[in-house]
Parts: sequence; structure tokens; C-alpha cells
Amino acid sequence: MYRLLIVDDERFTVDGLYEMIEEIEDLELDLYRAYSPEEALDWLARTKIDIVLSDVRMPGMTGLELQKRIVAQWPRCKVIFLTGIHQLETAQTAMRTGSIDYILKTEGDEAIERSIRQAVAALDAETASESFLLQAKRRVSEAMPLLHRDWLQAVLERQAPAATDGKLAELNIPLRRALPVLPLIGRIDWPEAAGYRDRSLLLYAVQNIAAEYYEPLAFFSVSLDGSHFMCLLQPRAADGEIAGVGDEAGTGDADMAGNRSRNGAGAADNAEAGAANEAGAADEADQSWPQAIGFARGTMESVQRTCERLLQLDVSLIGCVRPVAWDALPEAYDGMRRQLQIGLGSRDRMLLLWRPDEDAPPRAQGSPPLPPPRVIGSRLERLLEDGSEAAFAEAVREYVLLPARYADYARAYYAIAGMLLGHLAPDEAERADDDGGAIDALMNLSAHPSREAALQRLLRVAADIRARRRSVQTECTRQVIARLHQYIRANLAGDLSLTRLSEVVYLNPAYLSVLYKQQTGHNLSEYIAEARLEKAKELLATTPLKIQDIADRVGFETAGYFNRFFKKRLRVTPQEYRARA
Repeated sequence: MYRLLIVDDERFTVDGLYEMIEEIEDLELDLYRAYSPEEALDWLARTKIDIVLSDVRMPGMTGLELQKRIVAQWPRCKVIFLTGIHQLETAQTAMRTGSIDYILKTEGDEAIERSIRQAVAALDAETASESFLLQAKRRVSEAMPLLHRDWLQAVLERQAPAATDGKLAELNIPLRRALPVLPLIGRIDWPEAAGYRDRSLLLYAVQNIAAEYYEPLAFFSVSLDGSHFMCLLQPRAADGEIAGVGDEAGTGDADMAGNRSRNGAGAADNAEAGAANEAGAADEADQSWPQAIGFARGTMESVQRTCERLLQLDVSLIGCVRPVAWDALPEAYDGMRRQLQIGLGSRDRMLLLWRPDEDAPPRAQGSPPLPPPRVIGSRLERLLEDGSEAAFAEAVREYVLLPARYADYARAYYAIAGMLLGHLAPDEAERADDDGGAIDALMNLSAHPSREAALQRLLRVAADIRARRRSVQTECTRQVIARLHQYIRANLAGDLSLTRLSEVVYLNPAYLSVLYKQQTGHNLSEYIAEARLEKAKELLATTPLKIQDIADRVGFETAGYFNRFFKKRLRVTPQEYRARA
């Protein structure tokens, strides 16, 4: 249902048009009334308006002036002018500046209704346009979306600095470091029939639809997983260009100027100029943020409706009610995702707003920001897998001992405990359940009399996991070497090339050679030679086989080669060794 705003300084005209339009049965419109241009601006600031039916001549502000304000706030809004006096110049100006129609009040209700239907048809055509799906904005390179995802995920997990001008320019992200960002998160509720390829294409199409609608703002979006995407919004620069891209050359000029000013004075001037530029950008944003916030909020429903009509997808969106600092982006993301997960009603096709101060109570003075549990678990899991024992212990100590609030301490503890529980071997977990010991102690925070005791419990479990891994690793390596030795001894006359041996133990040939040397201190070829020599000595001493036959059995093609090998090793020939034996 589109929203239509009627604007006229004559009350009876507004009320009469309202009643006339409301009686059109097959035209479903959400109608609003404004009896002055100022009241119209109030409505435009409060909600998204799709169609405006406005008088041209009004006290305080003309319809043409109002149209400029409308287009600045809602670029896709269709404006219909209704006037009692025909002026060719005014009509031409109205049409050139984007109005959809210019009607004389004397033309009657049919002309007004026809013009409204034309506006509705234009809105429908824009929504159904294939350009949303097919006209994707070109990327700098094929890899850029993946780089964008990696960067944003690192920022959200506090594994990378929030943003720098250099990084934004390097990734061609059209945002400014000097300004906060307005986050928006979307979730697609996929139909069961959607395959992986379809989902990838449609997720990209949804982002393109959002990019088209939010084109008046500096816009950046990333698909976070198979169902969620995140958009970051800022007001555009005063010159209308996207700041992150346009500032790239300026950043380079500033860097060059800094290099030319190594005596210190020039660098100080550059720093002062940079601070002034940031301050100017902030002042400019302070004036444009209310309009940008209202536009971002109102456009959410257009994105959702277009995705439903064009792509047949149910999309839920949640937007922040005000911009957040780059450093606070991880907390904002977690709060918005949490509210989106909880949802309202049937949890489909939601349009939600998130207020930071309601979701995140004030933190205790001096308490460092605590990453969300998934980030804590992810970071410690990497340290555990890397074998960085000292770094792991330091990180656990930081997460357990530093939080000032008990709730943060508990979340951190259970994040670490849950991660460690996932790394316990199944047999260890079963034994712990049987005797009611290890797992109960690990997953019961109240069982620890102090944070230090809880810390030591976590570190002991981690040490046990590392010890078990070392034991398993040692045993697996021993089994590989044993299997290799067994095969060599059983196949002395067969193919004992490195390639064949690597196939036996399912390892790369080069790695097998390195691993064997690491574990035994000898080359694999030396073991093969020793195994052949030992078998030859056994056959010479216990059987009447001819020398040639023995050479064949231990893998030598000729008796002469066997004789030279044997004598080099034992200083005697095979025949002399047999005689002595």
C-alpha cells in the first residue's frame, strides 16, 4: 500500500480530495493530509511518502520549492501538482524538475484519479523493473566482494582495526572514517526449494536492490553468510561524490606532502589540515544525518516490498535508530543480530529498529569492552589449535579476570568452557559423565570459589587437551612409521620407491621423506638398505639358496650388484659370510 500526501493551504480542498480518493474502491492508498508546506515537511520527516498531491501556490513556500525538499528526502516520490491558475512557465518548470503531472483544479476528479493511477503504475514499474536484478554495480575486481567480507568480519570480531582512510580507499569502500556509520542488517528466509546457486544469485540481487534504493546515500553492503547481509550507510559528501572513493586521491596527495615535509613543520601543517577536514566533515554530517536516518528508515519497506514482488523472497530488516562510531560497530552488530533472532510475531517480513542504549547498559568505569562469546571462542580456538600455550593462557586470563561486571565474566567463562568442551575426546567426555567429575566442574561456574580458581580450571582443561593431542599425534606418527616398516619388510623384492611408500601410508612423497627423517633421524633409503641386508644375512645363514636367488628375494636385479652392496656394508662377500655362518 503506497502512501499519498495531500498538501494545500485550503482545508476544504484537502478534505475534499481526501474523501474523493478514499472512495476509489480498487485503489488502495494510505492517505495523509497537510494543510501547509511546513506540516507536509513534518510528515516527510516522520515517514516515507510515495506520492504527493500538492498545490502550487501556497503561503510561505511554493509547491516547486516543496518539490525540491521532497526530492532531496525521497528521490523516488511521485509529485502531482494541482493548481487553480494555469501558467505555462510554472508547468514547464514542474515537469522539468521531475513532477509526474500538472493538473488544473477545473479539470475535475477524473483527471486527478487518472494522474494518481499513473503515479501508482510508475511506482509498480520501478519495483518490478529487471534492472534491480540484472544491473549489478561493477566491482573493482572479482575478488573484491570476498575481500569486503573478510575485512568486515574481522572488524566485527575485533580482529582488525575498525577502519582507516587508507584501508577504506584500498578496498574501494565508499565511506568516510571521520563519520560514524548507520548499520542495517537483512535476513532472507529461504524457501526450501532454493538451491545453493539460486541462493547465491538471489542474495546478490537483494543487495543490488538495497543499493539501488539507497543510492542517495554513501552505501556499502556485504553478505555475511548464506542468509544475512549487512549494510553501512553515511550521508554523501557535500559535492555529491562518494567520499571514500573521491578522497583516495586526496589521501595520496596528503601522503606525498607529508614525505616532502620531513623537517616536522610541514607534517604538523598537514595534520592540522587533516583534523580540520575531519571536523568539517563531521559538521556537515551533523546537518545531514537526520535526513539520512529518516530516509534509511523509510526505505527499508521499499527494499522489503521489492524483494517480495520481484524475487518472491521474504526479507526481514533491522536498522539502527542513529549512527554508531566505527569502534562501536561490533556491539551494534551483535545487538541487532540478537534482536533480529528474537523477532516479533511470526518472525517473517519484519521491519525492526534497534536502539543502542536499550540493548547495551552502561559499562562499568574502566572496564574494557568484552567481545561477544562467539568471538572469544573463535580466537581461543585458533590459539589452541596453533599450540600457542603462552598466548592462549594470556588471553584466557584477560577474559576471565578483567571484566568488571559478573555478567561479562560469566559470558566469557562459558564461552571458553564451551569451546574446550567441544575439543574433549568423546571417550573422555563419557568417562567424565560416568564419574560425575570433569564436565560438571568445567560447566558449573559456581563450583569455583574465585575467578582465579575458575581460570586455573580452564587452563588445566586446555593443558589436558594439548597433552591428549600430543599423545594422539605421537601415536598416529608411530603407527605410520610402523606400517611403513612392515610393508618394507614384507616387500623387499617389490617396488619400494618413495612414491609407492607414500601411497601405502597416504602421504605426500616429499612430506613422507621429511617426516621419516624427523622421527627416526635417518633417511628412508637407509632403513630399506638395512632391511635388505638383514634379510640377506638371514637367507645366507639359514637356507641353501643360490646367491642370485637371494639377490632376487631382497630386491637386487643382479648378483654382481648384490655382492658389491653386501661387501661394502660388511667387508666380506656373501659367500664368505655364508661360510663363516
